[in-house]
Amino acid sequence: MHKHFIILFFVLIQSVTALAQRDNIVYDDSIYQENIHAVQFHINGLILTQPIVELNTSATLRLGFDDLGEEVQAYYYTLVHCNSDWTLSELTTLEYINGFEEEEIRDPAFSFNTLTEYTHYELQIPNRNMSWTKSGNYILVVYDEDKAPVLTRRFLVVEPLVKIAHQMNRPVVMKKFRSHQEFDFSVSFEGLQVKEPKRELKATILQNGRWDTAIKDVPPYFLYDREVVFDYQDKIVFPAGREYRFVDLRTFLYEAEGVLSIEEFQDIYEVTLYTDKVRNNEAYSFLRDANGQFTIENLNRNNDQLESDYAMVLFSLKKSVQFKDAEVYLYGKMTDWKIQDTYKMTYNEESGYYLADVLLKQGYYNYAYAVVSNKDKSVTFDLTEGNWHETENNYTVLIYYRSFGDRYDRLVGTYTFNSFTGN
Repeated sequence: MHKHFIILFFVLIQSVTALAQRDNIVYDDSIYQENIHAVQFHINGLILTQPIVELNTSATLRLGFDDLGEEVQAYYYTLVHCNSDWTLSELTTLEYINGFEEEEIRDPAFSFNTLTEYTHYELQIPNRNMSWTKSGNYILVVYDEDKAPVLTRRFLVVEPLVKIAHQMNRPVVMKKFRSHQEFDFSVSFEGLQVKEPKRELKATILQNGRWDTAIKDVPPYFLYDREVVFDYQDKIVFPAGREYRFVDLRTFLYEAEGVLSIEEFQDIYEVTLYTDKVRNNEAYSFLRDANGQFTIENLNRNNDQLESDYAMVLFSLKKSVQFKDAEVYLYGKMTDWKIQDTYKMTYNEESGYYLADVLLKQGYYNYAYAVVSNKDKSVTFDLTEGNWHETENNYTVLIYYRSFGDRYDRLVGTYTFNSFTGN
């Protein structure tokens, strides 16, 4: 009896801790402490992939991040299950977690051969101490000894029960004909018992893995026997954007592509990039990019994670006249697809440049310039980058299913294709 009471006590303590983590976070990709940098989260071994894994397979996700603080910290993690709209699902942790509800990130490693000292943390999940039992949307929460959140990352677990096919179309609205990308898709659901497809099935569509521009909660348009068709006009349509700008920071021994100068100081490098220019009125030209992503890499060392150094990187955008009632920000996966003060640019009237000094770890970075209205905080790339229908983008279709009586949204299908190659 006494033994059972102790076990129950620890289960309750874990549940209370998990509930506390739910209350202290936002349900997206966020960094909560300024000493945390270079966060990467992807399928293990595939650094440019979205964090999407199948249920009940051996595939794992890898989280890596650096702590630039002076002392080694103990960091812990847990999982939060969400609905398709990233609100908290009704499931308890005991219903979707197999194993411990919280665990410590073990074996932090220290940087070496670097000017900037940091501690590197890594986690692979699922693991023998924690795994998931349900499909759907998840938040990985990392927190410190005081239960304060450190970072959160979205990821998806899919049970592949449907088949998805797509067809690219030119936009039907003429003003979007040369600036947007539109497509239709169909879903075959032979593996599901669906009674009312229009109520039980819905789709979310992502461009380049971005949730800030996701088209959400799209119901089927037509039903053909055991197949539903999402064949809308001017609904599943995205601004095409432009190929991302890039900079190669994989070496500090010489000026690689995009780098004007490199200076070495006692505790850090300072890197100045070539000045960018506004290109919304330039003709389209293909440039192989990483669709806004970044990698941590080092051309001169063996260990990318522990021997890659940090630098203060100076970005500049030439603009003879300052944007009226608006601010300019760096934007991309390196900013968690968000408008953040850390990446805000300052206008220098004397030089006619927008400038931003950003701390980055060695690697290869894609980025763009976003213009944010001071009035309504709306974000546009039309004034700096432009939109061209030829632009190469990755699109991901997510199919959610909730039958009558279910308490959470099951993710029953994912499908990613490239607008340029069609595959």
